[in-house]
Amino acid sequence: MLGYLNTDSDIRRLFLLEEMCPRLVNMLLHVLTKLVGSKGMDLKVDNPEVYNFRPKEMLRDLCSILASFTDEKEFQVNCAQSGYYSSELLEKTVKTCSKLNLLSEVSMKVLNSLPSKIEVAARLIKDDEAILVDAPEEFLDPLMFTFMKDPVYLPTSGNIVDRSTITQHLLNDAHDPFNRKDLTLDMIEPSLELKRKMEEWISSKRASG
Repeated sequence: MLGYLNTDSDIRRLFLLEEMCPRLVNMLLHVLTKLVGSKGMDLKVDNPEVYNFRPKEMLRDLCSILASFTDEKEFQVNCAQSGYYSSELLEKTVKTCSKLNLLSEVSMKVLNSLPSKIEVAARLIKDDEAILVDAPEEFLDPLMFTFMKDPVYLPTSGNIVDRSTITQHLLNDAHDPFNRKDLTLDMIEPSLELKRKMEEWISSKRASG
């Protein structure tokens, strides 16, 4: 089903949202660990026909999904940040996919470029972490204490939080986390001035580094 949904570019963009992409990446990498991990394609299931278990087809679908997201920066970054990711796992996935001839030549070429792109993303993340270590408190999400990527204003309490934080919260609780007033996603507003200040601060840090 996930493979089918990703044939639609608009739906694929939804999976790249900050509140969705980490879950997608962790799910894909976790399953890959089971399929091409230490036991590789030797994974066995009793009565596979009962469970519709076909590991090669599953691997083909997973690799097709990986290829479809390979050029997306958000996907590369989330792969680099995932606890399930390892260069060995992905390299083995690419080799297994190629050996079994699971993808078209074009898709295989795209997938083959993913490991190096993730490694580049990992280096950039490390560089950014060094820059953000002394970020002003106003740039930090007051709930998660992390540097905000997309600060938004909550009109119900007057607080500013990261969009991903409040989106995750509102999926389970339709109230402002600061004062419990009713709050919906369409009520939040982008904090453009703070965003501008954050971008200027990062630019000056990079220039001085």
